[in-house]
Amino acid sequence: MTLAKNRGLMLALGGAVLLLAAELLAYRPVAPKGLNAAATEFSAARALRVLRDLVGDGIPHPIGSAANARVRELIVKHLESLGYSTELQTGFVCNDWGTCGTPTNIIATSGAVPQNTALLLAAHYDSVPVGPGASDDGVGVAAVLEIARILKVMPPSTRPVVLLVTDGEEAGLLGAQLFVREHPLAGKIRAAVNLDARGVSGPSLMFETGTANTWLMQLYSAAAQRPITNSLFYVVYKALPNDTDFTVFKAASYQGFNLAFIGDVAHYHTPLDNFANASPSSLQHQGDNALSALLALQNYPDLHPPAGESLFFDVFARDIVVLPARMALPAALAALLLLLVEAMLLRRGGLLLVSEALWGALAALATPLLSGALSIGVLALLRAFGALPPLGMDSWVAHPLAMNGAAPAIALGCAGAVGWWAARRAGFWGFWFGAAAWIGLLAVAAAAAAPGASYILLLTALAAVLAPLPCVSSWLRREPPDRAAAAFAVLIPWFIMLALLLPVLLIIYPGLGAVAWPLSAFTLGLAASLLLPLLARTAVRARRLLVGAAAALTLGCALVTLLLPVYTSRWPQRINVEYWFDSDADHAHWWVYAASSRLPAAMRAAANFDSIPRARFPGSSSMGFFGDAPKLNLAAPELTQTSAAPAASLHATHYELLLRSARGAQDAFVVFPESANVQDVVVTTSSGPQRAKLRKMPSGAARLLISGIPAAGVQFGIDATPQRLAVQVFDQSYGLPEELPDGTTLRRAKGETATSSQDGDSTVVQRTVWLDPAAGR
Repeated sequence: MTLAKNRGLMLALGGAVLLLAAELLAYRPVAPKGLNAAATEFSAARALRVLRDLVGDGIPHPIGSAANARVRELIVKHLESLGYSTELQTGFVCNDWGTCGTPTNIIATSGAVPQNTALLLAAHYDSVPVGPGASDDGVGVAAVLEIARILKVMPPSTRPVVLLVTDGEEAGLLGAQLFVREHPLAGKIRAAVNLDARGVSGPSLMFETGTANTWLMQLYSAAAQRPITNSLFYVVYKALPNDTDFTVFKAASYQGFNLAFIGDVAHYHTPLDNFANASPSSLQHQGDNALSALLALQNYPDLHPPAGESLFFDVFARDIVVLPARMALPAALAALLLLLVEAMLLRRGGLLLVSEALWGALAALATPLLSGALSIGVLALLRAFGALPPLGMDSWVAHPLAMNGAAPAIALGCAGAVGWWAARRAGFWGFWFGAAAWIGLLAVAAAAAAPGASYILLLTALAAVLAPLPCVSSWLRREPPDRAAAAFAVLIPWFIMLALLLPVLLIIYPGLGAVAWPLSAFTLGLAASLLLPLLARTAVRARRLLVGAAAALTLGCALVTLLLPVYTSRWPQRINVEYWFDSDADHAHWWVYAASSRLPAAMRAAANFDSIPRARFPGSSSMGFFGDAPKLNLAAPELTQTSAAPAASLHATHYELLLRSARGAQDAFVVFPESANVQDVVVTTSSGPQRAKLRKMPSGAARLLISGIPAAGVQFGIDATPQRLAVQVFDQSYGLPEELPDGTTLRRAKGETATSSQDGDSTVVQRTVWLDPAAGR
């Protein structure tokens, strides 16, 4: 009898383990193809030879650098050896976030490009200042060049492919902006396939499409051999402050696909993004998907599809289910209505009381909320004991496996505890209705607010409605259904939700960091609420065992995470050291960013740092530690007011300004106070004036950034309030001053478990410039 009581729960948990194993097997790394692969097949081995030529020296090549020019020459040489005509496009351009620069794009074609028929295959060749960019985006460039070779050996197509290798993507999508705004070929493009990366390993994810989403996903489903994608990725990506060149292409009304991989994010934008850490499997998967998508677009007869969003998800990386988004809300409402009808049948049959339904709904709500709250509590304790960085952009740890396992343990433990507490009040069908009702309501809400994010809830709600159909005849006879039919009503939605949820949970931690743990615990708690009916019939001893085992596992996972190092040489902390010279105060200081918000002891011993992090400069959102530094008399950046006159708009003054770095720094930026009410700038360029919106900082101030500032400087105009204005001017060069031995000491004090990231260690000089509306008239 005890075995019969526990059989349903055993099937649910055993099936979940088998399902997880199947998911892991389906999403295992793709085997890279060798040099002997067919000429028309993408070969990671061939692409790796190209990648080694481009980035094998390990030298960063940001926009405007000599190394950037060298990589550009190698790409051009390779394309020309394949028989392509190449062109370099150089120009000054500003994006929509107040960043400007002078990128040089590489454009390659083979033959004429008729109007409004072409496809674009794109990747970017620049890197961040601190890293060689082997995966971001050297892998993308190598894939483009391998596909360029394949296109040459395939039969000619009536739809030409333009190869675009952009510059300045890391500075703010500058090369893509330049191409779309100024190049004649830009108006002939109908669709684009863009390759990028946010890590150095992992499967290739198709995470963004053009506006004709339904058509594109049907096309991709038929073309891709190992597709990994879903519309939830798409919705979440749109909500994150991340962009790629595809953002620019999509704004230009191009259709197409955006591909990237996100594994080993600790190496992303660091010196560890090198050739040795580039994944041949990721390169193979990225290349296969890009080639398949490009050929599908090339062979489709009409590239003028109607706009339309869809729900989509891959099935074990073998196929893609595509459903029209417009059907999400009606289907969710129908599922909720049918659920209420089933509840009425249960009540008429004497199998469900109103009080049982209410208790079931309360228990089903408590399970995910308690799961999320407990996970947050565990994270807070880990953070308090120094085993976890702040939950921000850099909250990944070297050993996440334990806490990845804690999330399902917390969810099952909470379901067991809630089921134990409410079993007598809710009963089997009260629990069933409560869990299904909440999932149905959430499906309706998701379908109304973000249809692409609703497919997991929607299909689970539909399964929850359809699975009890074998029980209906018993309900009508006012008889309890047999145990097998009742278990079926629970197990089907449970397995459906897990099958849809697990692929997302396998990706969520690499994408979001430690914040993924409470999200995973909450969503798994929602799934576990579906098991409450089985827990109501489970033997008391089994419930105790489940809760006890889950609590022990959670505690063990937390202890393991506490005992293991947060960072290792393989998974280092991001630490940047900056030397700042304030020319106004004639004072210098160190500023150190540490991802953990804790400085290593060796760094604290190397300089007298403050104990509490402060803003990098007034109004900045970047927080770091200040420490006294030896003074060097570095030349301050120059912001010269060349004229001032009444602006076209009332109550404003128009200033013409010249910004330059007297010491030849790579970047310069200007911060206008909120009181100045500066919204945009008009930059003087060789091709005419160019207007750029300015980025608003959290303080309300506006910022203009010039990446790769020319020696002659940049001239621009602003409209500001007609009063004297104190403007902050900065220039930044990569690396610390060579004449300061303290800088070398601080770099070494980072230790083997830390690395620089993004711009890396740098030198900044700041000054204040006053703008006077009465001067220059």
